[in-house]
Amino acid sequence: MLFVFALLIGVTSAANVICTDYGKDIGGGGAFDGYYVRPVPTNCRFQHRGNWSPQFRIKEGQPQCKGGWRKWKNKCYFEAGGRNWQDGERFCNQHQAHIWQPNDREEYQWVEQNVMRHNTWYYLGTVCNSRGQTLNPADFFTASGEDMRQIQQKLNARMHPGHHINNHSHPCM
Repeated sequence: MLFVFALLIGVTSAANVICTDYGKDIGGGGAFDGYYVRPVPTNCRFQHRGNWSPQFRIKEGQPQCKGGWRKWKNKCYFEAGGRNWQDGERFCNQHQAHIWQPNDREEYQWVEQNVMRHNTWYYLGTVCNSRGQTLNPADFFTASGEDMRQIQQKLNARMHPGHHINNHSHPCM
């Protein structure tokens, strides 16, 4: 199966945001193993937002989902409505979470059926890349430090034709 990313461009553009707290059992070596392994490069800055760059790290996973959040496989998800990417990430951070980045097809399908509203654009947790303009999702970095090279192998994702991501734009789906 092919997973397609598209790109939403614009300083004031808004798309919807889904937050996830990533649960307590991430990876194989304890809480948050597999996250924060590929930090956002220093040249990935939001020039139109005062050179902002995501720096937040979840300190402790939530033992159970908060009211309004939906649980799947020890992770909690929340549809946080329309915002620009930076405000969406800050909102998620206030809830010990990040903007969601699908990790595999099964997770994506569950979120699509149980959290997303139909006919709506959503930002992904992807922040930027450090290679200039690219169409390859494996070159992307996430606010949560997830390794997009590994995620790309599971998702087989491609950018929508004619769309790219650079060091200050975000893919949506």
